[in-house]
Amino acid sequence: MRKQRWMFFVAVLLFLSACSDHGTQPLVSPEITEGGTIAFRIPKGEAPADVWVIAARLERQGYQTMRESVFVAGTPDTVLLTITGVPSGYWNVTVEARDSAGSTRYTGSSSVLIIEGETVQAYVQMNSTGGKGKVEIIVTWPSSQPQLLLRTSGNFFLAQELIPVTITNAYTGTLILASCCARPDIRVQRKLDGGWSPPGACELMCPSILLPLKPGTTISDSVLRIAQPGLYRLMLRYSDPRRASAVLFAAYSNEFWVLSTQSDSAKLNEMFGLKFGQRVVLQGTDLTLAFRDVTEDSRCPEGVVCVWKGNARILLGVNQTAMALNTTLEPKQALYSAYVIQFLSLQPYPKLGQQIKKEEYVAALVVTGRR
Repeated sequence: MRKQRWMFFVAVLLFLSACSDHGTQPLVSPEITEGGTIAFRIPKGEAPADVWVIAARLERQGYQTMRESVFVAGTPDTVLLTITGVPSGYWNVTVEARDSAGSTRYTGSSSVLIIEGETVQAYVQMNSTGGKGKVEIIVTWPSSQPQLLLRTSGNFFLAQELIPVTITNAYTGTLILASCCARPDIRVQRKLDGGWSPPGACELMCPSILLPLKPGTTISDSVLRIAQPGLYRLMLRYSDPRRASAVLFAAYSNEFWVLSTQSDSAKLNEMFGLKFGQRVVLQGTDLTLAFRDVTEDSRCPEGVVCVWKGNARILLGVNQTAMALNTTLEPKQALYSAYVIQFLSLQPYPKLGQQIKKEEYVAALVVTGRR
C-alpha cells in the first residue's frame, strides 16, 4: 500500500520566505544570494523502503537550474531538504526518489508560482519509472491578455462569513486594478439557471482610484461577505498601462459555495452547512441529520509539508443510524432509504499552530434522491 501511494501521489508543500522583489528579471550572475527559500519536508516513514535519496530540481527559462538532494537513510523521522535564493515567478519543480544504486525509482514534477512573502503549495504526483506507459502532450499558446489571478481561500463558506481573497499579478508588467476606497473593486456574480448574474456593485461604493500591482506581487483582502446561499464567483477589472488604449480586462475567481447553517433552510438537492452538535430536518423529507462528532482530522495543515493531504472523518446521525463519512478516504457518501448523503467539506481547515475546537467545525453536506 505504501509503495502504491508513492507511485500515484505525493503531496509536497513548498515554503517561501523572500526579502526583496526580483520581478521577472533573469539572473545576471550564477550565484544567487537573495530571494525565496523552498523547504521540502517529507515524513521518512511514508517513503518506500527502496528509496535512499530524494533529489529536487528547480528549472525556469533564462535562470540557473537549482538542485539539492538528501540521503534518506541518514536522516531522522522527517526528510528535510532546502533550496535557497529562489527568485519570484513560475518555476518547474521536479522530485526524484533514487535507490541505493543511484537509479531513479520514482519521479514527478509540477509548476509552482513563487511569490514574495507568501506560502505556496504544489502537489507532485510521483510515478514509478519502471514498465511502459503513454505520454500525453498538451500545447498551449501564450495569452495576449495580461494574467491576473483572483482566488478565494477555499471553495465553501458560510453565509455572512468573511471570505479571504488573494490577487496575484502573474504578468510580466505592472497592472492597474480598478479599486474602491483603496481596496480592489471586486464584484460578485451568482450562478442562476445555468448562467452567471451580472456583476454586482462595488462592495463599498467609493470613488474609483488606481492601484498599481507589480509583477509577482500578491495582495489579500477579506472584506467580502455574502448573505444568500448559492454558487458564486468574483470578478475584478484591471488594465495594462503599457498599452496605448485604455482597455479594461476582467479576471474571474474560482467558483465557490456559500452555505446556510439555518436549521429550517436545509433542502433536498441544495448544499448546506451543519454545525457541530446541530440537528436539521430536511424540508419535504423524513430525514433528520445530526453532526455528532469529528473522529479524525489528519488534514495537512497550511504551512506544513505532508506526503498526502490527510483526511477528516465525521460521525453523522441519520435518523436513528450513525454513519462515518470522510473527506479523502472512502466512504465520502452514504445511502439511506431513497437518499444519497454526500460529505463535501469540513471547515475550518487546519492551520499550523492553531487548535480547532470541536464546536468550531461545520460540515458541508448535500442530500439528493437516489436515481
